[in-house]
Amino acid sequence: MLRQTSLQTALLAGMAVLLALLAPLAVEVAPVRAQGGEFDLPPGVTWDEVNSIARRMYCDVCEGIPLDECESVACRRWREEIARLLGEGWTRDEIIDHFVERYGADVAALPRSTADRILAFATPAAIVLIIGLIGVLQVRQFRRRGQQTGEVVRRSGSRLQARPVPDDVDPAYLERLERELEGLES
Repeated sequence: MLRQTSLQTALLAGMAVLLALLAPLAVEVAPVRAQGGEFDLPPGVTWDEVNSIARRMYCDVCEGIPLDECESVACRRWREEIARLLGEGWTRDEIIDHFVERYGADVAALPRSTADRILAFATPAAIVLIIGLIGVLQVRQFRRRGQQTGEVVRRSGSRLQARPVPDDVDPAYLERLERELEGLES
């Protein structure tokens, strides 16, 4: 029993030393504001407004990631600039145009000019229509082929009508074949 108590005491002492060593690492972490870090938003501007604009933009550093989802330092600064511009009374289109002027057309999620926007939406629609038209024409062609094959063999009365027969077939063979086929029907 003495042995077990000294073992428990040693175990408790080891745990106390371990906690004492880890205590400086357990510092209180202040909550980070939504996507802004330590940046204070201008009065009357919310992160939802900033993100609604950022959702329509891409960072020129982080390719393929929308500005509202990216956590890089550059993207955070852009969101802060968007918030500042909103605080100054800029509109959504003015802010996006401002970034397009500074960093190029690739930062905008949608093309800025009306002609480019129409082209961006009309091209896929035209491709879908062309593929649909080709599909309809192919289906009609397959149906016509199916109707033509059913018209080859017709009977009139008890005799078979003349059918297209290759030139190299022996007429005696054809007569024997016709007799055998007529015999199967009776």
